[in-house]
Amino acid sequence: MLIKRRDTIVQKTRLQSMLGELSSGVLDRRAFLARAGIAAGAAGVAGVKLGSVKRATAAAIDPIHPIKTVKSVCTHCSVGCSVIAEVQNDVWVRQEPAFDSPINRGSHCAKGASVRELVKGTRRLRSPMKLVNGEWQKISWDVAIDEISAKLLKIREEQGPDSVFWLGSAKFSNEGAYLYRKLAAFWGTNTVDHQARICHSTTVAGVANTWGYGAMTNSYNDIRNAKTMIIMGGNPAEAHPVSLQHVLAGKELNRANLVVIDPRFTRTAAHATDYIRIRPGSDIPTIYGILWHVFENGWEDTQFIAQRVYGMDDVRKEVAKWTPEEVERVTGVAGEQLKRVAYMMTHEKPATLIW
Repeated sequence: MLIKRRDTIVQKTRLQSMLGELSSGVLDRRAFLARAGIAAGAAGVAGVKLGSVKRATAAAIDPIHPIKTVKSVCTHCSVGCSVIAEVQNDVWVRQEPAFDSPINRGSHCAKGASVRELVKGTRRLRSPMKLVNGEWQKISWDVAIDEISAKLLKIREEQGPDSVFWLGSAKFSNEGAYLYRKLAAFWGTNTVDHQARICHSTTVAGVANTWGYGAMTNSYNDIRNAKTMIIMGGNPAEAHPVSLQHVLAGKELNRANLVVIDPRFTRTAAHATDYIRIRPGSDIPTIYGILWHVFENGWEDTQFIAQRVYGMDDVRKEVAKWTPEEVERVTGVAGEQLKRVAYMMTHEKPATLIW
């Protein structure tokens, strides 16, 4: 084996013992290269016994039945990558990323590559499971529905319908979400919500009133053409890796600024031209600190504010309290760092804030 050269005697491996004098406990680089060919050949012989080769048992696609392709969309995150599903005998047997998709352009992330497992996976549950005395036991769907229904009815009888919170999934279709809302209504409560609303209710209140749209305001095309990109509190390199292609394309093609504001030095921050480390929980003071420099230097877009923004006078009063000294005390970020971010966002345009 190849290890750091030292005088310590190391225990020989089985292969080294078989090779005898061809291998010693310690190898330097020259000796390793000289013996590598002999060792590799011996390893091949030693690892194979006559008659030990077994037939592969992996399930093969039946050549008798035709394969049809179905274009779909990955449901794992908001990027929306296109997936080509190969279906045989009504079973999703293989998949490929769509090369003609302007979003993923023939690529997959690890989550997208496993999306077929949601439909047909060896580790997917085939029946409901119940924990009995510390062990999981299979039960029928009828038993599962009856037991869950009985428990829910008992809770409603003892504590009222508002004692149950119904939370929908981002994997729901529009029809599924509609029926889920109806289920809660028939149950007798308004305590029903959806994961997407929890994520985006604040954007509807804030962004929709200023930009006219309550979700994503900049498309990937906009990001690819930006001169300044600020990622705050996000880590697309791990959470949405395909989307990072577009961010990095904009950075490389346009020589764009890529600012990452995050308490952790993430994989996304590793690509940044400017990394701003803040204390956890100090996002709002950081934004106030950037705005302080914008207002102090007159870098704001007065026309846009007059046409689209409500309550800016109140914002100015609050921002005035957050001087560079106060912001640094709270966030740990020096004022000059935030001044640089404020300048890039207001002068090196188009600019985008990705959060």
